[in-house]
Amino acid sequence: MKNESMIDACLACFAVCEMCATECIKLLKEDHLRCIALCRDCADVCALCLKFEERGSEFNHHIMRLCADVCSACAEECEKFAGQHSHCRECATACRECAKECMAY
Repeated sequence: MKNESMIDACLACFAVCEMCATECIKLLKEDHLRCIALCRDCADVCALCLKFEERGSEFNHHIMRLCADVCSACAEECEKFAGQHSHCRECATACRECAKECMAY
């Protein structure tokens, strides 16, 4: 049976990372460039996790570990701006949850 909590966490993280990257782009601040890049990477790896899960890939666990690492890095970067921007705060929270779910998988 598929891990519904991991799927839900990846879907939520994907959506919030896309939103956070978009909002950070609108700020036009150089100090947010790494945040944007990590949010984009995180959204992409979350989508990949979902694809691998749905197809029952034998490499699922490798992708889940990668996702957890990228999510953790993204959360750490977004937390730098969490006090200034609610989208960064939401992103950091979703990334931490997704990393936790992927590591438990």
